[in-house]
Amino acid sequence: MKTFKSLSFVLMTAALSLTACDTPSDGPGPETGEKKLMLSVDKTSIMSDGRDKATFTVKYGTEEKSVDVTSDAVIMNGTAAIEGSTFTSTTPETYTFTATYEDPESGETVTSNEVTVTASSLTLSVDAETIVSNGLGKATFTVTYEGEDVTATSTITNVTLGEEYAQGANEFVSPSYVGEFEFTAKYRNLTSNTVKVTVEAAPAAELRLVVDKPRLQSGESATFTVLDKGTDVTASAKIKNVTSGDYLDGATFTMGSDKTVQFVAEYNDKTSQTLSVGSGNFHKSVMVLKFTSIGCSYCPQMATALEKANESYDNGTRMVEVSVHHPNTNMGSDPMIPANIDEFNSYFFRQSTGLPQTYYDMDLLSYSLGAESTSAILGKVKPLARTVAGVGIAADAEADGSNLKVNVNVTASVANEYYLAVMLLENGIVHSQSGGGDNYVHNHTLRETLSESIFGDSLGAMTVGQTVSKEYSITANAEYEIDNCSIVCYVCTKSGDVWSVSNVVSFPVGSWADVTFE
Repeated sequence: MKTFKSLSFVLMTAALSLTACDTPSDGPGPETGEKKLMLSVDKTSIMSDGRDKATFTVKYGTEEKSVDVTSDAVIMNGTAAIEGSTFTSTTPETYTFTATYEDPESGETVTSNEVTVTASSLTLSVDAETIVSNGLGKATFTVTYEGEDVTATSTITNVTLGEEYAQGANEFVSPSYVGEFEFTAKYRNLTSNTVKVTVEAAPAAELRLVVDKPRLQSGESATFTVLDKGTDVTASAKIKNVTSGDYLDGATFTMGSDKTVQFVAEYNDKTSQTLSVGSGNFHKSVMVLKFTSIGCSYCPQMATALEKANESYDNGTRMVEVSVHHPNTNMGSDPMIPANIDEFNSYFFRQSTGLPQTYYDMDLLSYSLGAESTSAILGKVKPLARTVAGVGIAADAEADGSNLKVNVNVTASVANEYYLAVMLLENGIVHSQSGGGDNYVHNHTLRETLSESIFGDSLGAMTVGQTVSKEYSITANAEYEIDNCSIVCYVCTKSGDVWSVSNVVSFPVGSWADVTFE
């Protein structure tokens, strides 16, 4: 992804090129220059595996005007001629090559310049060729040179995404979408072999613990349910109070003086996720609503900054991004524009139609126009993340082919009138992007809004501790890759004509989100 720095470099290079065009040449012209034999090679580093090859080209003429004479030239490895114009090796070594050619006019044999090719034993290996998506998988690379570990001083590149890691960085954490990714490594002037890592959809957890009342004051009780692949197995399961180390007698818990208590369920050698109940504040996440377009050259820069901001803040638990493609007339057509874009336009696009535009918790005052730095983004996100979340959200989503069903439970910690919105997003969409190339990967892309409005469906005036449930269903477009889709649920409040997001959660289709506490 291009940055302002790289853009400046490109502009500087272009300016220098223009200047160079205006500079008179000190050398001879194409017709008066001395003819010579010129040898070149497509790569100066190959693997010493007997398969990786370097291909030579021989040209005869002047620097400005020459003809390809490769087929008539003899290419020498030292004093020995090679067969054809390619070279392989099984021995790690640096080889020197020249070429000879008989001038058809003079009959004189001319010799070219020297080129070198290094056959190296630089090897890239990976500990896992298959990992699971949604941030649950990790592959670790090792770079060796002539048997010595040189990972710390090597640079690994994700060839598929065109991303070069920092020197010494050697971990690939799975993205939130499936696919195949190719990697190479560089050490000194050498390039390694290519290795492939396949990201597969994360399997759905089999055992799940749910609770009917996540927010409890001292003396209040809650009842748990244990589900094994959706089947109620509560009667045969054991529920453990992780905080105290004790098992419940049955499936009911009465809150004591603790602020938060954690539980797991155990059944048939399986252990569920950890589930919390408590009286404290709900964990607050910030909804980041980014408007973009495939014709927006600065949008990839903003996407990268948002990604880095999220990763750097509280282990990626404070930001939920929704990327909305916008029909900016100056940026051409875009196949990812959602059907309800007019509803977004009428509320958000009041100051400018420029892209990218980014809003935080739908706050019209917490607004960005153009690409911003990671620190600038965090300057907007952190104050919002420190506010009290009025609700906690628990939800799950099941897929039967393209048929999706989403169940949402909203629990209030602050009395207010609330509205619930639900969206279907897709990750890993490969499509051209201005400023990002032909194979740019679009993530967090809004596909469908399941609620009637982007501001949500009314939950009514909720009291403290009250839980309201909603169910949504949709038949997804056949073009969507369901394994790469996620659900975003957010709850809004309204003051006059101004909307604000109280809390938001995101989770993959086929999984769920639990209520969590600060």
